[in-house]
Amino acid sequence: TNDVQQVQMLVLLAFTLMVSAPIMCVGGIIMALGLDVPLSAVLLAVVPVLGVSVGLIVRRMGPLFRTMQERLDGVNRVLREQITGNRVIRAFVRDGYEEKRFRHANTELTDVSVATGRLMALMFPTVMTVVNLSSIAVVWFGAHRIDSGGMQIGALTAFLAYLMQIVMAVMMATFMFM
Repeated sequence: TNDVQQVQMLVLLAFTLMVSAPIMCVGGIIMALGLDVPLSAVLLAVVPVLGVSVGLIVRRMGPLFRTMQERLDGVNRVLREQITGNRVIRAFVRDGYEEKRFRHANTELTDVSVATGRLMALMFPTVMTVVNLSSIAVVWFGAHRIDSGGMQIGALTAFLAYLMQIVMAVMMATFMFM
């Protein structure tokens, strides 16, 4: 039943993301363009930079996740063999060998898990750097537009909200293909 629930959750999340991410992204872009076209030029830089940076990290994590699953299967296989053959192992005094075998399988899993964790730890600072730099750019150029009378303060606030909506949609889309 757990496997069935996992598949159901995967399908539900995949369809939810497939529908909501493009709608959020396109809707945010349309609203931002309707609010202020010149300031929307920042979006032309932000969306591809965020998509490429997150995409590169996610692309490198995909094979690591597959390898991690294989290593976990290896640990489970060794452990299952040790549990089912416990009497034989004791009878032939193979405890040390089996312990080394388990340690080796566990070390391989640990190495891949650490590599995956390092990449995942790189994701948050990368995304936050792009998001914060884009917010700074929007506020900077928006302040100049407000100063020249081409934009209202409320419109800048709304534009920042649309920017965050677009950024979240791009992130959801990249995670969908992970």
